[in-house]
Amino acid sequence: MRRLSLLLGGVIVLVAVVYGYSRLNTGQTAVSYRLETVERGTIEKTISSTGRVKPVMTVDIGSQVSGQISEVLVDFNSKVKAGEVIARIDASPFEARVQVARADLAFAEANIAMQTAALEEQQAELLGLKAILTETAEDLERQQSLFERKVIPESTVDHAVARHVQAMAKVQSIQARIKKQQAQVRTAHANVASHGGKLLQAELELEHTLIRSPVDGIVINRAADTGQTVAASLQAPILFTLAQDLRQIHLEVSVDEADIGGITEGQQSRFTVDAYPDRVFKGEVVQIRKQPIEVSGVVTYVIIVSTQNLDQSLMPGMTASVEIVLGQRQDALKISSQAFRFKPPGFKRSDSETSARGGGRERMREMIKDLAEKLELSEEQLSSVQSIYAEMGQSIRGLREAGTGSDEFREAIRQLRNQAAQRVAQLLESDQKKRYRLMRAEAKSGGYRQKNVWVLDEGKPVALGLTVGISDSTHTEIVRGDIAEGAQVIVGLLSDGS
Repeated sequence: MRRLSLLLGGVIVLVAVVYGYSRLNTGQTAVSYRLETVERGTIEKTISSTGRVKPVMTVDIGSQVSGQISEVLVDFNSKVKAGEVIARIDASPFEARVQVARADLAFAEANIAMQTAALEEQQAELLGLKAILTETAEDLERQQSLFERKVIPESTVDHAVARHVQAMAKVQSIQARIKKQQAQVRTAHANVASHGGKLLQAELELEHTLIRSPVDGIVINRAADTGQTVAASLQAPILFTLAQDLRQIHLEVSVDEADIGGITEGQQSRFTVDAYPDRVFKGEVVQIRKQPIEVSGVVTYVIIVSTQNLDQSLMPGMTASVEIVLGQRQDALKISSQAFRFKPPGFKRSDSETSARGGGRERMREMIKDLAEKLELSEEQLSSVQSIYAEMGQSIRGLREAGTGSDEFREAIRQLRNQAAQRVAQLLESDQKKRYRLMRAEAKSGGYRQKNVWVLDEGKPVALGLTVGISDSTHTEIVRGDIAEGAQVIVGLLSDGS
């Protein structure tokens, strides 16, 4: 037993010696890297959100008069035309009111005729009194002439004066009565106008017993039934809801405040709904609403995405999973985004090469070339754009020479770029402006940046500076850099030993 224990201990010691010897002679194991290939393809930057399918316009239809519904002529999903009668309210009380209003109007019109006849009678009487007044005036003049020649006594003249004064008083009296009668005539005309308005109001109320559709559309809600009493005195009740045209619908999409800065009108989107999970619908951003919506401290904004619904498969209220395309590149040189997150073991910032930033003039020339191609600029427009960016370049060089601080310099650059963009936009036609707006939004979302990747050079990792653009989180666009399609970059470590 003792011999067996000694033998087992010797074997263990021998194994330990052999293992230690092998470790001393093997040395440090080489690090193996995980590589991926630079390739060409389509790359998109998108944001995802959810939205609700809405008709472009919905119309709530109520009743402008109170009464009992006598007939409902449409149901859910009924298609209606503008002006079509969709329900009726019992018209009997309103017809009676129209008859009363017409009788009142006829009485008022008859009163005009009566007051006018009285006025004409008084005007005729005025003519007779004026003739008497003239006669008494002439008689007075004769009597005064005879009195001056001592032919008649003074009493005769006094009688003539009295008759003239009486005639004058009667004329003034009838003139006052005529003015009063003229006022009566005007009052009668006003009374006719008043009763005419009441008749019109009664006729309108009678007309409103016919509830009509104001637009072409489809009934998506019906809250009216025959025999139902409608009380419209305080607030018109909603009896029907119409969607104007379900062949063209909107999505109301909630976008987080962190993403809203990259969205602009005209951007393309795609979405799916639970009812058709395998079908992808397409749309376009047509409106960005500035009213914030805050829920539990989270701020979102509503954007409107317009899409066609020719087969009317999309129904109001459906929930949509939406992707909005902020930027897209076709046949772009792209690289795995993991490559930018890799750092070799023992990496120090001083070990990496300087990022390939490229000269500002070169970037500006490429930018102008990109504008000319995508916006199809005319020679005159291109010349103006070149002048605008040349002025911007001079301003930037002036800021550098003045030794402007970094924060102040970045703010000044931002303002110069915004001013240049506004000046360029003023040169463009409407279609070019739309494309330019999309280009700016895409550039903003991509934001050219300088990044380092690592490649193997004789088995050792070497830093390579690149200018990159948009990213879809999996791949990133390479804008500039000393790298070609098919090249391999390091994205991680395979193992620390063999």
